[in-house]
Order: sequence, then C-alpha cells, then structure tokens
Amino acid sequence: MKRRQFIKYSSLGTASLGITACVQGNLDFLRSSETSLNPNNKFGSLEKTNLILGFVPTTDAAPLIIAQEKGFFQRYGLKVTFKRRSSWEVIEKGLLSWQLDAAQAPFALPMFAQLGKHKAPLISLMNLNLNGSAITFTKKAWEKGLRPFLNYNNFRDFERSFRQYIRGSSQTRFAIDSPISMDAYLLRYWLAAMGVDPDREVGLLEFQARQLTYKLQARMIEGYSISAPWTRSAIIENTGFIINISRDIWQGHPNKILAAMDGWVKKHPVTARSLMAALLEACQYCDHQRHHREMAEILAKSQYLNLDRTLIEPTLNGQYTYTNNTPNNKLVEIPDFTIFHYQDTPYLKIPDHANYPWRSHAVWLLTQMIRWNQLETTSYPKDADRILDRIYPISIYKEVAKVLNIRIPSELMKFEPTNAFIDGRPFDPSQPLVYLNQFSIRASNSQFPV
Repeated sequence: MKRRQFIKYSSLGTASLGITACVQGNLDFLRSSETSLNPNNKFGSLEKTNLILGFVPTTDAAPLIIAQEKGFFQRYGLKVTFKRRSSWEVIEKGLLSWQLDAAQAPFALPMFAQLGKHKAPLISLMNLNLNGSAITFTKKAWEKGLRPFLNYNNFRDFERSFRQYIRGSSQTRFAIDSPISMDAYLLRYWLAAMGVDPDREVGLLEFQARQLTYKLQARMIEGYSISAPWTRSAIIENTGFIINISRDIWQGHPNKILAAMDGWVKKHPVTARSLMAALLEACQYCDHQRHHREMAEILAKSQYLNLDRTLIEPTLNGQYTYTNNTPNNKLVEIPDFTIFHYQDTPYLKIPDHANYPWRSHAVWLLTQMIRWNQLETTSYPKDADRILDRIYPISIYKEVAKVLNIRIPSELMKFEPTNAFIDGRPFDPSQPLVYLNQFSIRASNSQFPV
C-alpha cells in the first residue's frame, strides 16, 4: 500500500533455545541485605498516602497488581486505588491531567509527551519489565508456507521467505495498540530489517489489544504486534500463530515503565520514592518461578486482566507455544520471555537488571522516533543528553536502589552487540548519528546529518 498513515478505528473501540535457565529461588543476589525496618524511616514522611494508579490489562502490569495483592504498597504506607484503562491514550490523558498519580505506560510515552505536541513534563521513573511481546500472523500465512522465525536456519533465510510472502500479497495490514508502544517500534524495525517499508508497503492500523484476535479472524489484518498475554490469544482461538517474539528482535528491550508527571514527583518526593521501592520489591517477587501460577490466578481476576489463567501463565513461566497448526504443538522453553527484575541470561548480567533505566535505551528510542518522523525535529538534537536526562532521570532510581541495597551498573550507556538485534546490526549509543545513517528505510523527510 503506497501510503504513510496510521488508520485509527476509534468507532470500533478504544526463543530461541540456548538461553541459560533462569535463576530461581532467591533473587537477593542483587541486594547486599534485606530491608527489614519500616522503609519510611529511610525515605521520610509521606506527603500523600492515597494514590490512584493507572494500568492497561497486559501481563506487564503484574508489578502493580502484585504490589497491591501481596501488600508491598501497604508496607510502604501507601493505599492504592487502580484505574483500569482501555488504551495508552487514555493513560496519557489521565497522567497529563493529574487524575492519575502514576501509571504503567509504554517506554516511549514520556518522550512523546515532552517532545511531541503536548510539551508536557511527563517522566519515567523506572522500567517495569524487559521483553514480553510478540508478533502474531494469520493462519493464511501459514497455509502459504510462512513459519515462525525459529524454524529457519538464520535471519537471511527467514527474510527471503517473509519478503516473498509480503510482496505476493495485494494488501498487507498490521495492527498495533499504539503508534508509540515498543511493540510498534519493534514491528517497524523488524519489517525494515527485512527490506519492507512499514510506511509505504504495508498499512498500520490501531486497535485495542482485546480486539486484535477478532480483527485477525475477520481478515481485516494479517498480523499484529502486541504485549502478552494477547500474544497467545490467536493461538487459543486457532486464528493465527506467533512468527517472532520480541526478545528475538531485540534481546532485553525495555517495554513498560512507571510514569508520572515531573511536578507530581517534585511535590511528593518521598511518596514517589516509596512507590518505586514497593514496585521494585514486587518486580523481584514476579521473577520467582514458584509464584507464577499464583500470579496468573491473580492477574486473571475480573478487576485486572479478566482473562482465563491458561492464557496468562505461559507468558510468565516461559512454557511457550508458537502455533496450534502442528500435531504436537511443541512447547518452547523461553524463561526470559518477560523479565521483571533479573534472570541470568547472556544479555543480562549482574549488576544489570530489568528496572535500571539505561540512558542508551532512551537514545535508541530517540533515533527511531526521528527515523519515522514522529517528532517535530527531523535531526538528532545536539543537546540530546540534557533532554534525555530530563525525561528519563536516573538520579531518582539511584536513590531508591541505594536505600534497598540494590546494586546498579556504573555506566549510563550500554553497547548492544551484533547478536542483540535480529538483523545483526550493533548499536553504539555514543554514536547515534552514525547509527541513524545506516538505515536506508526511513521516513522520507527525516534527516540524519553526519
């Protein structure tokens, strides 16, 4: 399709193997000692005790939900009321209007809020998880010979097969739940890596996550990129199959964050830090395999995800099925499908952990926003370090981690080697312009001066 636009149907409603086994049992190797005293003695007196937090029903809302159900908020003197929202756009409105104190949000939301049309001082306080998403395709693609990425010898074999399928179709449409979700950026990266222009050769449609399986079944779309547990809904309904998990597109990519207005954090510094501490403990809890069955039952409750537990649990314990189209429907072990705090993998080593707000992650996101012409600026800002420090402050996280005795990396930037991304392209965050100039597929009016 020769067009460049997102079509929003508002009227329709708002592993590879080889990963080492995840470390189970006690995750306290990141902490030199347990916090046994009342944490408020260390953070100070709370400015506000009753909080309203927003979330969208996805698996990566687990830290918020578990903190509520297992008493982590209460430990820090917080009384939390949840507001479940249908879309990230509604979450954004709630944060910008201060109707929400804080919320689960896409990694890109603060950058889009500050550098986009709103110019609103929304900030990210911590990561809630790494990985946790997948790209689902229609059964029609299976019937035409396309298979999950892990069935191919290498990326180039998969690339040829995929490009042949796309260019053999008269009209290809993919769905996302937001143009600024990490799922959308990874879908764009994935398509472009295979030589398919996401703006000119396919149509990108926006739907609520809950609607995607039905759109696939109705053949309105050929596939979608979304966070768990909606990654598996098409398999349960036998309408599609998983073609790629996000971990294999970018190993250890950030997904959801805790977002709040900068003014709210400055007005409630102790409350903000206590909230982060409660969620950090909840994130540690979420990575214990022995908790996953109970977590799935909690998340499945009507006030949370309102789904069957069997749809949620595989995205937590890593017992993953890519398809319903084969007789044995082979389970694939992907213990790091979602990482909430720490798992021992080739790309995550102590003291690195899922919640640490790497500055390099923000640099990568900024390059992609410019690449796809989502911001007013069409070139990489000279003062990017100052901008990103304002949007993704690391200093607050350092304070909370110190109180909880959580070790953190000594660096702000992390080099991503050739095996981090699906196409073997390394990412050096100290050279963003060099990185940008490598991409031949990009928005027509984006400029990357050397």
